[in-house]
Amino acid sequence: MIPIRKTSTTIYAFTAIFLGFLNHFLYGLSGGQAFAALFCPVNESIWEHLKLLFFPILFVSVIEYLLRRPDAVRFFYYRFLAALCAMGSTLVLFYTYTGIIGRNFLLIDILIFLFSILFAFYMDAYFYLLSIRNVSQTTAFSLWIVLSLCYFVFTCYPPNIPLFFPAG
Repeated sequence: MIPIRKTSTTIYAFTAIFLGFLNHFLYGLSGGQAFAALFCPVNESIWEHLKLLFFPILFVSVIEYLLRRPDAVRFFYYRFLAALCAMGSTLVLFYTYTGIIGRNFLLIDILIFLFSILFAFYMDAYFYLLSIRNVSQTTAFSLWIVLSLCYFVFTCYPPNIPLFFPAG
């Protein structure tokens, strides 16, 4: 396994940031295509905007795996945990500041997005230091699949709870 280098991690993190920004506009640019709706936000809800973190991290992870060929189970499991950290930090930061201020601001939302992606890649490196063992291949890949399916289903059939309501 090739060791993770700071330079390559930075490149992947900034690639995920770029893909997240691009992802924000792809649904509109696609003319509202159903396929794009699965991976891109279709409204201004927090749930839909978590796609800006989840799918770019997944796509960058696949590319990084194909280029570096690390241990697949550890790599995808740690990266999944890192993606959860990014999504969790986004939820905590967004709901905390909007709860205090009473509304959201685009600039703060963008800064939270940037922080969350960078935090994900930091946590990924941290998980490698912890060297979590005993994760099955089924678990590592099922987590990605299940959360992806949740995005697909809840985009089409959003529950009637605030996480799925358009912010603003």
